Amino acid sequence: MPQPPGRPIISRELVRVIPFAAQRTFRDAAGGAGETYIAAFDIGLVVTDVNQFIGSVENPALNPSADPTQFAVGPFLDALAFTTGAGGGSILVEYAVDYTCTYRAIATTAVPASTATNISGLRITGRFVRCTLTNVTAAAVVEFGVYIRSN
Repeated sequence: MPQPPGRPIISRELVRVIPFAAQRTFRDAAGGAGETYIAAFDIGLVVTDVNQFIGSVENPALNPSADPTQFAVGPFLDALAFTTGAGGGSILVEYAVDYTCTYRAIATTAVPASTATNISGLRITGRFVRCTLTNVTAAAVVEFGVYIRSN
């Protein structure tokens, strides 16, 4: 009696992964109290069939002056923040499921004054991610970077 092959026959292609990174950085030599610095990324648009989005709605053409959203390929988020002065600041990380959904807070990190604060390898589980640094010190030096990477 003939037997099925020991392994299924699956066509294969050799695939080479090309690492991807996107970043948004800020440097403000005189950031005032309450100032915010926002880095927002759309993780899904460039690698997803638009029919999979809620209501098949594609993110409309974005006006960079009105919406800071950049396109990126995830799934990892890194951030580095530094602020001088007595009060420091805070980083808020938010995710949104899709274009028509609301951002939801995922993590809040305190940024102590004159101390570099690092977020490394936070896994992005939504289509959109937004990081906001709020400076609570008047006239402080602010350095803030958010980096999305594929590996």
